[in-house]
Amino acid sequence: MMADPGNHPQHPLTGRGVYVLDDHEVVRRGLRQLLASHGLSVAGESGSACEAVRRIPALRPELVILDDDLPDGSGSDVCRAIAVADPSIRCVLMTGDSDETVLIDSILAGAWGCLSKQDDSSEQLRLIRRVLAGHTAFSSQFHPALVAPFSLPAPDVTDERLLRLTRQELNAAIGLGKGLSNRGISQEMFLAEKTVKNLVSSILMKLGMAHRTQVAVLVTTTLNHSAEPDDGGYRSSRFPDLVAEVTAALLNCTSEARIVPPTDTVHAGDAGRLADALTATRTGRTGSRPLPSRG
Repeated sequence: MMADPGNHPQHPLTGRGVYVLDDHEVVRRGLRQLLASHGLSVAGESGSACEAVRRIPALRPELVILDDDLPDGSGSDVCRAIAVADPSIRCVLMTGDSDETVLIDSILAGAWGCLSKQDDSSEQLRLIRRVLAGHTAFSSQFHPALVAPFSLPAPDVTDERLLRLTRQELNAAIGLGKGLSNRGISQEMFLAEKTVKNLVSSILMKLGMAHRTQVAVLVTTTLNHSAEPDDGGYRSSRFPDLVAEVTAALLNCTSEARIVPPTDTVHAGDAGRLADALTATRTGRTGSRPLPSRG
């Protein structure tokens, strides 16, 4: 999706800048170039969660971009640590995945956004500028999973080979188990058919298989013999009527409908409402936090 970064005025930084945390130098270099080419300064960078937690509070950047998956920790954990050290520093996660797990983790950690490595640089820049302007900013890559989730919840995987797959690959593998073509899987997962083709190739490689029918047999056997999951995610809740409240809370957190930037209190309240909704799907007890006004 090609977004117009002009939706938000340029927000040049004066001294504090943006800190970049990613264990891949090529990603850090790409972000440095993107920021510098649009007048945004880089306050620092690192490839280690431990180093970032040590350096960021002293540098006090205006914004921190965190890779969600690091060799010595997670972006969400770093986000929580920074919030304790200096709540004025805002964090956004960056992920190569598009499932709800990363999105939920980022919101509950207090992040102000979640960027996708699948987005082009224009969209990433637009989202970065949103956060610098005081708004929340979540990639639209997450939206299809929220409004039209896959029809089957993630299974309680008992075959360790399936644990090698990402959530998106597992969903595609489930589609193979249902006998769907690449086009059918793409329609159910709201992905391009070419993306599904690449997912299937990755699945075959990770499982060491040559044919999609082999994957279908493995998935079908695993699903048929798996015990009922205790906690296969909120969509497998014993209280399905409460699942909609989680979806509503997620859509509220990721919405760009607000005109006035949310205060820290409103931002924390949005995350709290999501936490309450997730708890309700496990306990059956509903919370009482009201939906904040759009402003």
